[in-house]
Amino acid sequence: MNQRISLTMIVRNESAHLANCLESIKNEVDEIVIVDTGSIDDTVNIAQRYTSNVYSYPWNNDFSAARNFAIEHASGDWIFAMDADEEVECQDIDCLHTLLKLEEDKEAFLLPLLNPLSDSTLEYNTFYVLRLFKNNGCYKYTGKIHEQVSLSDYEKVGLTTQPILKHKFLPLKTRHKKRNRNLNLLKRALEEDPHNLFLHYYLGVEWLMLGKAGYALPFLQKAYHSLNDDHLLFRAPALKYLLLSLKELGRLDEAFSLCLETSLEYPNFTDLFYLGGLLLEEKEEYLIALKWFNHAISCGPPSAIFSHFTGTESFLAYYHIGFCYEKMGKILEARNAYETALKLNPKYHFPLYSLFLNLLREKGPSHCYHHLNNLGFLDDPYNLLCLTSAELFFLSDHAEQAFRCLETSKDSFPDNERFLFYYSKYCIYSGRVQAGFESLGQIILQSPYYDSAQALSIASLILLGDFVKARSLAIKHWRNHSTRGEAYIFLWLIRFMQRHPLPTSPLKVREKELLVLITELFVDYKRYQSPDFIYNPLVETYGLALETLLKTTGKGFHWLLSNYDQRIQDLKHRFTAKYGARQLMVDL
Repeated sequence: MNQRISLTMIVRNESAHLANCLESIKNEVDEIVIVDTGSIDDTVNIAQRYTSNVYSYPWNNDFSAARNFAIEHASGDWIFAMDADEEVECQDIDCLHTLLKLEEDKEAFLLPLLNPLSDSTLEYNTFYVLRLFKNNGCYKYTGKIHEQVSLSDYEKVGLTTQPILKHKFLPLKTRHKKRNRNLNLLKRALEEDPHNLFLHYYLGVEWLMLGKAGYALPFLQKAYHSLNDDHLLFRAPALKYLLLSLKELGRLDEAFSLCLETSLEYPNFTDLFYLGGLLLEEKEEYLIALKWFNHAISCGPPSAIFSHFTGTESFLAYYHIGFCYEKMGKILEARNAYETALKLNPKYHFPLYSLFLNLLREKGPSHCYHHLNNLGFLDDPYNLLCLTSAELFFLSDHAEQAFRCLETSKDSFPDNERFLFYYSKYCIYSGRVQAGFESLGQIILQSPYYDSAQALSIASLILLGDFVKARSLAIKHWRNHSTRGEAYIFLWLIRFMQRHPLPTSPLKVREKELLVLITELFVDYKRYQSPDFIYNPLVETYGLALETLLKTTGKGFHWLLSNYDQRIQDLKHRFTAKYGARQLMVDL
């Protein structure tokens, strides 16, 4: 007979996440108990769609009290605790009940929690948390903040790799708000219990995550040096965060000495060797850094008891191996390492930037494109490397290759408006103006790309010489208050190209707001590259109009001079990269 499992949660203003959380777990538990601590949004209504066991609890700055209140209202044999901004991943159906049958001698379980470091790159900090335990009165939460389940017999605690809890990636503002709340509660708790090492650990983590390594350091030092391996679930991450704090403070030698010392104690702690490699890389000791990164790879994923940054044993290590090789002048080895990193995790785009520059510098845009295409990086519709590659080509003034990156994948993204916008843009600036204009017409009014698509449509109509339609669309753009300044620019450009009397320069009226927009238009114009280099007088006149507009104010004129100076320097660098430091025949 299955033992009953009760999900218990405390929530407050979690309407954005609660439904997804409950959908992920509702079929794995027998009862759902939700305690609301004062929501003013739709949280309670969402909770009531999933359970009748919804209770109110007056918030008193004590997380443990609220969680224990939830447990008191649970009737199951076991408690499974979650936060609203988490979701559960189970490989098998009924995984929680299956776990209880397989581990009948255990009364509590530590489960992996994946905390994302980014919303798109598959980087996670993995650590284990006690979330599943018997509802027998022996297990209660303690601590007003960063509450923990009190344990009396560690032999009865099991560790499992399934199911997995995944924390949602929260916006920076939300994360900082929660951290500041936590800091205030932790400070009060530490005043009441100044020798609590776990409070020292959490205070150090909160300060470090807020970018205050100097404040974090003493707390993490206290936690790491005072905890022993009986609390390795805390000591291991305390060591990692201590190393990161020292690195952030520029105390590289001290940090690396700690790496050397602890590597003997924890010879299979992957993250420790990865962090040692980072320290050596920053000290520009690239050859030794390679050995540490390679050792991290050979360690593989560490034991579950250790805190672990996903990728330190694979794509992250290979990325930094590539960087070290590049700094040592070993271009082929660097290229191989970057390619390996991308193959291991195509969503982690950073190696692509380095690989792209490596190939572009050595082989030129055409070879670079074919190399990336042959690796399969341009035809995977799920990882969007084609979009990143196209953007890199465009920013490097190679609009033709940018277009080709997306042309081969366009059928894989029928409903992706981001893809559609950039495909249209690269069509236009690679000389396929009509095709780009028609493609922009597919972006609907509700799209976040609509206003940008309208502006790009006006530019394409100007380049096509259809000034009547361009003016009509610009007037429509002007009626939207948020795009009125942009519309004013286009109306001025149209009059210039038609050789009509010019109104007051938009820059003289709203320079601070509009200078950025005009410089963006000018930079994109300079990237225009028609197939077979066919001369288009409209493009040249459009560029002259933008240049004339920039010259109407001192700041615009100064920016224009700086831009041309930078282009001359870039041309010199490209010449040197291709032909070496030879004497130029002309003064650039």
